Amino acid sequence: MNANHMDEPIEAVLFDLDGVLVHSPLDLAAIKKELFGDSSLFIIEGLEALPPDERSAKQALLMQREMEAAALAELDPAAESLFAWLDLNGIKRGVITRNSREVVRAIAERLRVDFGVVIGREDAPAKPDPLSVLTACDLLAVRAEASVMVGDYIFDIEAGRNAGCRTVFLETDRFRHLELDADVRIASLSELRDVLEKWMDGSC
Repeated sequence: MNANHMDEPIEAVLFDLDGVLVHSPLDLAAIKKELFGDSSLFIIEGLEALPPDERSAKQALLMQREMEAAALAELDPAAESLFAWLDLNGIKRGVITRNSREVVRAIAERLRVDFGVVIGREDAPAKPDPLSVLTACDLLAVRAEASVMVGDYIFDIEAGRNAGCRTVFLETDRFRHLELDADVRIASLSELRDVLEKWMDGSC
């Protein structure tokens, strides 16, 4: 984050989905093994490397597994009150995910929650490419410099930083050890409001 942007007003907060706003039994390692026989590959990149026919069949399998997990997804306990606070303060929001937009829509409808603008893997190059963040900012009619990217993995932070956003790393048990260049680290989503308030009044 460019230090010159730290005094910008906050106009939008952009979130990763899984592990941040919602929690589900989505097992990415198991899905990677099922798709590729190798749990070390990244799913989107692995699919893109396949021949078209094989890619299509495995994309369908991926969607099936994602929708199965979506049916069991639960909203983070802090999300509802956080969204209400964002609305009260006129701060827009969105979701940027490597999931399909259809999966996000299914979760939103079942949980009756408004995630704001949604950028899925069909809409822009996947994180860490900053175009996903910039696309969300364009749709929200906000400047990246006045936006905050919140995520639990290095791809979220890289995408946000490369787009020019402030970045917040949400530590989880799986990725707590990651060394990355986020502006702030938090241990739970419930801490985000305090961070945003400090940025808004210039004390952070």
